[in-house]
Amino acid sequence: MPDVAPLGAPDRKPDVGIGTLIAGDGVRGVGALFVFTTHVCLLADPVPNNNLLSYGWAAPILGHIDLALSAFFVLSGYLIARPYARAYVAGTRRPRLRNYVRNRVLRVVPVFYLMTVLVLLRFGLDGRLDAPTNAPKSDAWEVISQFLFLQGQTQGPSSIPIGPAWSIGAEVGFYIIIPFAAYGAYLAAARLRGAYRRAALALAVIALVTVVSIALRAFDKYLFAWLTSPPAILYGFMPGVALGIAEPLFAQHVRERARLAKNIAWSAFALGLLCAIVYAASDYDPRQTPIHHALGVRALLAALASGLLFAGLVVLQLGTDRAPRVFANKAMLWLGARSYSFYLVHIWVLLELDHILGRGESIETRVLVMGLIGFPLTVLSGALSYRFVERPFLERKQRTTQHAPPEPAAAALEPAR
Repeated sequence: MPDVAPLGAPDRKPDVGIGTLIAGDGVRGVGALFVFTTHVCLLADPVPNNNLLSYGWAAPILGHIDLALSAFFVLSGYLIARPYARAYVAGTRRPRLRNYVRNRVLRVVPVFYLMTVLVLLRFGLDGRLDAPTNAPKSDAWEVISQFLFLQGQTQGPSSIPIGPAWSIGAEVGFYIIIPFAAYGAYLAAARLRGAYRRAALALAVIALVTVVSIALRAFDKYLFAWLTSPPAILYGFMPGVALGIAEPLFAQHVRERARLAKNIAWSAFALGLLCAIVYAASDYDPRQTPIHHALGVRALLAALASGLLFAGLVVLQLGTDRAPRVFANKAMLWLGARSYSFYLVHIWVLLELDHILGRGESIETRVLVMGLIGFPLTVLSGALSYRFVERPFLERKQRTTQHAPPEPAAAALEPAR
């Protein structure tokens, strides 16, 4: 696959959109809080595998804040596909594949491998601190698959303490797909003149992929390994990819137009909130509550709710260079920057507390202890991991795109003639 092969050479750099998403880390921070809360409630329940039913009327509420995971997928879809999407739509120089692969490896692999090794050493092949001698253990392939990001498909008891690592496997699968999909898009659009025609083709394909992916989920709606596999989970990333495709088309029209941007952004937020409410109001089935078990319209609503959130954030930043305070505050931005380590270590911390508490305490006591003690311990562990493991590798990342943040007066993209 060649690194450089422009689709066209415009006379001036087009306005393809924002640089750094101001609210990106803030959304990760809020999402990390939601994920942590859900897992505290799951692990605090003394009844094994009860899936929140012990919380009575609160069960549907706790079970539906899993939209945070949907937001993570949409954000990845936007940020990872964006350099390729901009090059495709604007007809400019493509990202370097070598840099892309290097950056993805540096971002995901080092801290994940370290945490996986530490968890295996601490919890063993049975994934438990109090396992009886006859407890089932992971076989060699199940252990190896953790390092290949296939644990969602092979599972095994030793993968449990590393947290919901199946979602990291889903992300890696998406990372692998993007360059191949982009290369196919470049070939298909080679004879299409104009950004709008190229974007229309891409958006039609994205819509088709979303529908097919959601439809495939019905193949086995209770099989975790299938529902978290790339074909069945790809729909979750598609709103972010679509935003990356569409952004170069509207960027010039809303940049520095604060009133217009605010109207569009808050309309998107309101519509996204409506989708989230309808999603949360759906029937509560303990077997299908988590986002990775969402089916049909429910899956589509989750993707739309998160997609509209990020569409609003991008438009608002284009028009005002600001983001909502709930995301753009120091606490959430700080936590969001460390959310990957936080995400990987939080189940470990909660399982340690679960082991200390035993089964004699009430569910209320367990929730309080796991929340009030587990949260600061997870934050501390995540901060140390970020400082000494993540950040040294992140500082070695290289640019994957040739686009610099555009000036306000940059040329708009020309429609096809």
